[in-house]
Amino acid sequence: MTNSTAFSAWQETDAGRQMLDRFSEERTLTAIEHLLSRLDTLEKAVDNLTVLMQQGPGLVAMATDSIDEIYSKADEHGNSMETHVKNGLEMAGKLTAPGMPERLDQVLTMTNQLPGIIAMMADTADEMMQKAVAGGFDPQALVSVAGAANRALTAAGNEPPAKASGIFGLLRALKDPDRQKGLGFLLNFLKHFGKHL
Repeated sequence: MTNSTAFSAWQETDAGRQMLDRFSEERTLTAIEHLLSRLDTLEKAVDNLTVLMQQGPGLVAMATDSIDEIYSKADEHGNSMETHVKNGLEMAGKLTAPGMPERLDQVLTMTNQLPGIIAMMADTADEMMQKAVAGGFDPQALVSVAGAANRALTAAGNEPPAKASGIFGLLRALKDPDRQKGLGFLLNFLKHFGKHL
């Protein structure tokens, strides 16, 4: 039996006729045309994949060398990647420990409320300051006296201690106009402080 006889005998079978009918459908022809148009693209993709597979071991070796170099440089600078990974795993363990998610949720809730708490505290401090000023407190005077006291402490610390041996030495020291001013201020303060006790 020749090839052409075998081919025509195949067409005469039920399966052959069904296949020929199927091939003559427009949908089948469109699908075949679509496959043929994609064949070139598929062939190029297979070629690229083959090249990539051939280069794969070299690429893996190059990536491994790069990672090793990063680890080495980090270790040279005292920045051990192994320690970071270990610390990260420990932190993850702590964060996922029983009860920790609830605590973190409470912290986040408090953080959201923090601006309101700060504003409330600022309002309270402002109200207290206004009451103090209304009662006679002068914050500017306090700042001025505190600044003068700080400068005086610094200057006195840089000088050797003054010698005032006996009562007459003390009286001679009091002739200094600056000491007289300081003593006068102290006496005035004691007078007014005594009035308010």
